[in-house]
Amino acid sequence: MNKKNNIDPEDELIRQLMRSAKEQAPENLKYRIMQQINTENALTPKPAPIKKRTENVLRDFIGIFGTMYALLALLTGIAYLSKDENFLLSPEFIGVVLLVTVVASTFWFFTRLDEKIRQKQK
Repeated sequence: MNKKNNIDPEDELIRQLMRSAKEQAPENLKYRIMQQINTENALTPKPAPIKKRTENVLRDFIGIFGTMYALLALLTGIAYLSKDENFLLSPEFIGVVLLVTVVASTFWFFTRLDEKIRQKQK
């Protein structure tokens, strides 16, 4: 008995015969396998990176409310030139200003809500 591995001499003889009978891989097999892997990687289409829209609250805020203030300035200028300055304090003009403000604020609210919903879905 072989003390090193606790193997019978007959088993050791069979193992030696099996080792000598098995086929040996060619020397350049590793190179060929790596070449095949690299070729497959090069030919496999890569998924396009997903562009993540950066959330810019300030840009949306300036865009929406900047337009609102420009519209209010235009309305005020037209009202001042076509009517007198007392019209600027009338309930009709204040109602128009409040309507424009509420519409712009609601639009901004819905853009923020839409952004949050889209962020949760991803």
